[in-house]
Amino acid sequence: MDKTHNTSQQSSLVLDIGKDHLDYLSWGGSNAADNGTIALDSSLDDYRQALENAVYDNAFLLDDYERIAIAVHSQHFALLPQQLVDNGLTERVMKASFTTLEGDILTHSIDGTDAAIACDVIPGVVGFLRRTFTGASVMHHLVPLCTYCVRSYAEETACMHISLFNNEAHIVVVKQGKLQMANTFAYRALEDVAYYSLNMWKTCSLENRRDKVMLTGDNELRAQLAEQLRQWIAYVMPEVIPAQVMRFGRDALTIPFNLITTALL
Repeated sequence: MDKTHNTSQQSSLVLDIGKDHLDYLSWGGSNAADNGTIALDSSLDDYRQALENAVYDNAFLLDDYERIAIAVHSQHFALLPQQLVDNGLTERVMKASFTTLEGDILTHSIDGTDAAIACDVIPGVVGFLRRTFTGASVMHHLVPLCTYCVRSYAEETACMHISLFNNEAHIVVVKQGKLQMANTFAYRALEDVAYYSLNMWKTCSLENRRDKVMLTGDNELRAQLAEQLRQWIAYVMPEVIPAQVMRFGRDALTIPFNLITTALL
């Protein structure tokens, strides 16, 4: 990718790393905000090598950023009380929860809560990221969304956030200012998302005529899901993008929400 950056010490970089691509957002200094997607080489059997190649082939990612936040995706993750993490029980809980773990365990606390998310990451990936992006904060991709929801819905009696992106649903529930649940899964049909969401709505004892569902993601998918959910829930609406996002320029509203939540940490 042919990009030339001249970053200053006020510049920031956000990365969201999936199984076959990485999304990026950079802004600050003398540069306008820039975001996009870089595909990982699917012909390589070595995921870490594919990720390294993608980073080194795009030199602008290696500029001198003052702040770097990186979200990584993992199928194996757990929402844990912070006390378990502080007591050094993270690895024990993860091994008891999953019969197979892919590699290194990564743990990150969720601001504004007494919880953390632990996940496993393919061996060597976290080490590569921390060596390459000095001072970067590396976390499971649900951490930024959970943090955003806890901050945004602190005054609500209860609220469910559903984000639809890349055929995945990311769902967070906040009730009376406290994080109740967080999950992410790949889906084949929106009916699957609606069914799971309604199940979690019931499990968390949310009120159909009082509490809200906020939606982000693809406009068409969001509209279809809203139509399904409104058969049972009165208040289903698109998320209002926070005013801070406008600092990213006139194209701010086109930036994927996963990058926005990570940038707002």
